[in-house]
Amino acid sequence: MKKTRILSFLLVIILAGVFTSCKDDFTEEDALNAQQTVDVSVYVIDYFNTTAVSGATVSIIKDGAAVTAQTNEQGIASFSDVKIGGGLPVTVEKEGFTKVQNLVNVDVNDYRQGHFTATLGVLSLTENTATIKGKLEIESDVTNEDTEVVPEGTEVKAYLDLDGMNTVEFVATTDANGNYELVVPATNTGVDYRMKYATLTLDQTIAKNGNKGDAEFPTTLPSIASISTVFNPIGSAIDIPGVPSIFATAPAPAAGGTAAIIYNVDVNSDGEIYDLDWDDSGSGYTQSEGTEVQITITSLFGGSGADIVTYVDESDTDLYTSETINDGGTGYPSFDEANRTGRINPSFTNYVDIQTGEIRLVNGHYGTGTIRAEEIQ
Repeated sequence: MKKTRILSFLLVIILAGVFTSCKDDFTEEDALNAQQTVDVSVYVIDYFNTTAVSGATVSIIKDGAAVTAQTNEQGIASFSDVKIGGGLPVTVEKEGFTKVQNLVNVDVNDYRQGHFTATLGVLSLTENTATIKGKLEIESDVTNEDTEVVPEGTEVKAYLDLDGMNTVEFVATTDANGNYELVVPATNTGVDYRMKYATLTLDQTIAKNGNKGDAEFPTTLPSIASISTVFNPIGSAIDIPGVPSIFATAPAPAAGGTAAIIYNVDVNSDGEIYDLDWDDSGSGYTQSEGTEVQITITSLFGGSGADIVTYVDESDTDLYTSETINDGGTGYPSFDEANRTGRINPSFTNYVDIQTGEIRLVNGHYGTGTIRAEEIQ
């Protein structure tokens, strides 16, 4: 009998500990909040004149399904039995007004509170508007002197924050000429829009001496490549390498020798080669003295017909650093640099203060790229 009382007493202590532990981890208020629902009113106003907007369609996601209501004359759409907590998806739509998609935090001050109101703002698209328009350019080919336009369909966005209620977004896409146009609500005193431009990844045409780590000229020859490049509108442009538009190479010597190096080819305005500038006469040329050696001309931009030779200096096993131009050819590039566009940072307008009826021209330039997939030299 005595043992039974002791066991009963111990069981009471254990159960009391269990319930006390549960209470510490999950309070009565927690339980009520987890189960509580409130009635939610969505109050829709015309932000610029603070008047109620009636006849707007308001949708929320309740228990995984869309529930829709219309705003009344007071601009209120009502929903019952909505669980409290954050992240209630709310959509507001009415023809002639901006569309709102927002996440509303249904926060209550007291777990006994039975009602919650969220205020959302819309803007008229038919009255008191202004226009933001412009052209977006880019250097997707740095081997020419032209500026390219962005791909058709590139997005431009304008945002307006409505005093913490919600943000309205306006989206335009560029046409085939890089032009875009945004019609936005405005006031006579001006509205400050925040602009956002898409980050683009395009294949860029660029001349390179080779990739990082490659042997130097003339072992590695310059070339024109198409390299995937990121154009970030808020980044800093990466360097553009200096690459010759036309170059000359001498034939390789015998094993163990070093090739002669010609560092520059001079071309006149008629596209004819008239001189070569030598850097190194090489070594290990074992042909008999006076042997004619053909110089190879390579142009990254066309031209043909050049016939240029030099000769072996047998006594020094190198080449004469002078040449005979039998024919200067035609159509060779007279510009020295293959990359004719230097490094250009992106240039954009990030904020636009615009008034009713105003047409504001806002152009943008993506520059020469902020990240290149291949590391070149």
